[in-house]
Amino acid sequence: MEVHRRTMWRRAPDGSGYRVRRSFPSRPPTATVLLAGPGAVTALDGDGTDARLLARLTDGLVAAGAQVLACDMPARAPGRLVDEGDERARVERLEGLLRAHRHVVTGPVSLVGFSVSGLAVLRLLETGRVPHVDRVLLVGTMLDEETFIDTRVDSVDLVYGSLDLVGYLTDGEGEHPGSLPPAVLGPEMYGEWSARRVVGRHPLTVRVQLLEGLGHTLQPLVPGPVRDPVAALTEWTVRPSG
Repeated sequence: MEVHRRTMWRRAPDGSGYRVRRSFPSRPPTATVLLAGPGAVTALDGDGTDARLLARLTDGLVAAGAQVLACDMPARAPGRLVDEGDERARVERLEGLLRAHRHVVTGPVSLVGFSVSGLAVLRLLETGRVPHVDRVLLVGTMLDEETFIDTRVDSVDLVYGSLDLVGYLTDGEGEHPGSLPPAVLGPEMYGEWSARRVVGRHPLTVRVQLLEGLGHTLQPLVPGPVRDPVAALTEWTVRPSG
């Protein structure tokens, strides 16, 4: 299927420019997907593996009949952690993206967020300024605290690569600091913890989905064939109701 694309430039409050994109099929779209990538360490990083995955996912969603709304996320210096200002900027861009396209939004609406942008999606839903979302997919997003969703959301899928491991330092104080080895947790454990921390004003279904052999943003980490994350994400995002 041919993918039509429209790109516009917007200016952030700090004066930097970023792209807003709409990708859509030749026939009227049957669903709308807001796609929030993890962001990059340069403003226009088009060569990284995350960017290639998002491009493939966009084409897969359009082939399934959806239109895809996306924008550049704020760039970060390599190794710099996301702070509150960065998260707030992501929320503002996503809200602006939906607002700018409200006249073309059609069909079931899904929000898909990768990594720290998954947290931005949750912060947007906490505000309640988006009245209704059919599906939310959060890829590689771990929750350390309870999230109360004010928006009416039908379902939330927490998607993790099975090899997306998280390490914690243990026994950091006392007479023998560091005497215990670091604790390493897999998504089969912290995924369930995260799922229990997603609560809403309205009833919603929360599921944990694991993709074997994949890492944090669903890149293959083992030799040999693994399940195509694009096919899986497309299925979970635009699956028929019921």
